[in-house]
Amino acid sequence: MSKARTGSSGRWHPTQESDELIFAICDHFFFQLGVSLGSVSGAELGEERQRGAAASVAAWVNDEMRRPDITREKIYPLFWEAFHRGFLMLQPPLEKGLADRIYSQFDLKSHPGEITVVNVTGASAAQHVTSTAADMIVTLIDQVFRDKRKRFPNAPEKQSVHLGMGAGYAAMLVAKRLAQKVNSGEDIPPLVLHAISAGGFLPQEPHKAPTNYFTYFDPSITNVKYVALFSETVVDNADYEKLKTNPGIKSSYECRDDIDIVVTSLAAADHKHGLLVQYLTHLVSQKYLKPEVLTDMQKAGWLGDVQFRPYSNEGPITEVCPVRAVTLFELEDLVRLARDNNGKYVVLVAGPCGECGESKQSALRPLLANENLRLWTHLVTDSRTARELLEVKNN
Repeated sequence: MSKARTGSSGRWHPTQESDELIFAICDHFFFQLGVSLGSVSGAELGEERQRGAAASVAAWVNDEMRRPDITREKIYPLFWEAFHRGFLMLQPPLEKGLADRIYSQFDLKSHPGEITVVNVTGASAAQHVTSTAADMIVTLIDQVFRDKRKRFPNAPEKQSVHLGMGAGYAAMLVAKRLAQKVNSGEDIPPLVLHAISAGGFLPQEPHKAPTNYFTYFDPSITNVKYVALFSETVVDNADYEKLKTNPGIKSSYECRDDIDIVVTSLAAADHKHGLLVQYLTHLVSQKYLKPEVLTDMQKAGWLGDVQFRPYSNEGPITEVCPVRAVTLFELEDLVRLARDNNGKYVVLVAGPCGECGESKQSALRPLLANENLRLWTHLVTDSRTARELLEVKNN
């Protein structure tokens, strides 16, 4: 028999309840919704139609699980606790018509990629875009695993799926959703998680560093291994090639070609929550960089960055800024992965900012319009961003 646990104050809180109880309450709650909507009939109804859903669930918990302390007032907090634990995963609707129009407007027929437009708006749009991307990645993981089993039938050690995780808020949300699905007991192949950049950047934002995402995955549930990238987050351009030979990170670069699926996002140059613009601004404030650096980047046409590698409408921006981020992939590398169509994938999450909801369409446009910047095989965005892209004709 399950009993509620209480904290030091003696007060009840939904986080104190077991997975078993919370899941059972959700399961019965949805049954009650069916009763109230008339989709459950016959002998199943009994007295249920006479009560509200929460009251009926509370009575059921009392009878079945001997928990008279779970009153109807506690049902909704437990329901939201189930959401936080990943028991309830919404699947938002997709808008194929907008995706088809983007393909047509940007002449993407020759590009071996897929565009997914998630039909969501508002404050939660970013989270729904990232959850859709995570679900797509699970499908890609299964596909890569099946392909590897065919190619290496007698070599199980070569059948692990290698997933490269970028930094940033969007990538963090993808990792959380992906970990929820992995930790829920789904039949997930053996995984190797690679951090493909070192930061993070700002000391007060360690949660945006890829290595931190590794903690979301429970190795006791599935076979998960890790390849970290322990390095300075930003180095002088002149020191970068030498840095890559350092013993502490050399092996991370040597494992780069093992990565099957790259997961990354993008940031707009004019957006305050972009990690690269935040960090360059920070370096200017610390007098490590001259203020002219930001002006020079703007003159070079800086519109956005992927994996902290900046680009303009014309292509990658190099050597304008005297410092650069440490990352396993240059923009050209990602373009090649997307173009070669050799069983490797680049998933680009391009929804609105997860912190303020601002659109990133200005940064996304060059990655559609310029074939030398098409660094994605799977692009996931939201309906508002898609419509903004379609409002201005491609030049």
